[in-house]
Amino acid sequence: MAITSAAGCGGDSDRLSSLSDGVIGHILSFLPAKEAARAAVLSSRWRHTFAAVHTVSLVEPDAPVVDHDEFAGYSPGWGPPPPPFASAVSAALLARHRRAAAVPLRALRVSMAGYAHRDSPAVDQWIAYAVNQPAPDGVELDLRLGRPSLCHRDYSLRRRSAAAIDEDARPRRWRTMPPEDILFESPSSGEEDHADDEDDDDVLSDDGKKDPMAVYRRRFEPQEYSVPRGLFACAALRSLSLGSVRLALPAAAIALPSLETLLLADVTESDHERSMQRLISGCPRLADLTLEACYAKAHALSVAGLRRLRRLALRCCHGLDTVVLGDDDASPPSELQAFEYRGEVPDDFFLVTTTKHGHGVSLETVTVAYCKIDICGDEVTSRSELAMLGAFLRRFAGVEHLHLASARLGSGLHDAAAFATLPDLSTLRRLELGGCLPDDDGTIFAALIRLLDLAPNLEALSLVFHPEPLDDGDDDDGYRAYCYHKEEELHDKHLLRYNRHSVLAAPTSGAAMVAPACLRSRVREINLVHYQGGTAQRALAMYLLRSAAVIRELRCELAMGPLWIQDELVREIKGWVMNKAAVINFG
Repeated sequence: MAITSAAGCGGDSDRLSSLSDGVIGHILSFLPAKEAARAAVLSSRWRHTFAAVHTVSLVEPDAPVVDHDEFAGYSPGWGPPPPPFASAVSAALLARHRRAAAVPLRALRVSMAGYAHRDSPAVDQWIAYAVNQPAPDGVELDLRLGRPSLCHRDYSLRRRSAAAIDEDARPRRWRTMPPEDILFESPSSGEEDHADDEDDDDVLSDDGKKDPMAVYRRRFEPQEYSVPRGLFACAALRSLSLGSVRLALPAAAIALPSLETLLLADVTESDHERSMQRLISGCPRLADLTLEACYAKAHALSVAGLRRLRRLALRCCHGLDTVVLGDDDASPPSELQAFEYRGEVPDDFFLVTTTKHGHGVSLETVTVAYCKIDICGDEVTSRSELAMLGAFLRRFAGVEHLHLASARLGSGLHDAAAFATLPDLSTLRRLELGGCLPDDDGTIFAALIRLLDLAPNLEALSLVFHPEPLDDGDDDDGYRAYCYHKEEELHDKHLLRYNRHSVLAAPTSGAAMVAPACLRSRVREINLVHYQGGTAQRALAMYLLRSAAVIRELRCELAMGPLWIQDELVREIKGWVMNKAAVINFG
């Protein structure tokens, strides 16, 4: 039966406009609020559809890069400056009330890049609107008032040689500038900067000396928003994400009985450890907890009382020394399914249970289905740190999906002395490794084979190649950045012969290397992400693709570069795949 058009549709059949406002609003809720509001200009039928939108999502775009030398700060093509982002968010919320019967709000997501103190009243209104217009199943509030970097511990490689690795070897650095350099290398200009310089002379540290970092914090750190205390007593709050804010927790008990998801990123508080613990303990139904760049000064976190916790993510909380998963009265969360960690190598007592006397007891295993471990900062080379990393991996013996990332691909797993014992990975189905793979790296094969030998049931293997860091002005001391080979090098038979012998012969005895059993009979999927075509990458890709006899799907994401180079890499990869019936996708 044909569906007639609604009024105002010009008489043509319009199936979408014939739907009710509630259905149209639900469809538009999956779009950004700016795109959903544009539907109002389609026809008179769509004029009030934004009132039926139950999810408002707005992201402030990054500011354009201005070339002051060429345009003197102005370009005729730019036009008038856009209205303040805070005004756009307030206008979007007011637009929902074009009709009196606006649907309840299910989610409010706002991401700002340039929050200032003058926006504080508007943000207060947004929060009040969200908690006073909740949907029957609760409301989600995602408020990010800044976009700071998650961590200043950039990946850095150490020099390698044929001799043993020196634990004190100088690390390889990214081309970044620390805050001290920004402070002292950026000349001040204008009367305001000179006034600041006069104030900076009075900034002293605790020992009476000048504190240049205090000047940096005053000049460059983003302004913080203090979250209203009433938010932490909202019974309808189902999900809460806060970024670059200051917590102002009430003195009374925190009551968030419906909160299931909590994300805190770059959150500060005077009594940090106590306030964070109070907030987390006041969410009895919490199932998903993520902490990013928090706990700069705190030392412990307890999730022993969160019986419903299914996912725990700790990213760059460098001041966090201990996570208590259980105690004498409460065993570790039985529903925990996913664990993510990013930071330096933790010690043996990072994940513990506690006794009645307060003593920490290290857990033997943590039963989760998904585990992601990302070691940021300098490449781990010392035997002691590698041994601690091996002990940390043993805690997740029954994992099904394992993700390991570090400065160097393989995380030092080739060192059999440091990794004396590795966990039994017989339950592992998906393995993802991330890190840099320099052209002179001859350890990745031993590391990969050690892992694959422990995972006989592996079905999917992913390799994420990070771009190699550049040296600060000294290209001869360390590793060069990845670059594509020249055309004559790409077809050099000696290069391919070197790759073939390096991957098909054992590095010590020269005997033929037998591929792990899972690679020959179980692995169905291989993913190569940011494949740059370096010598070591090509050797590793050739070894994997020629050994994977039952592969069904190959995904290869090529790094940016000349088209003719990418064509040659595609041709090579297609020729290496053993199973010619496999589906190959390039991106």
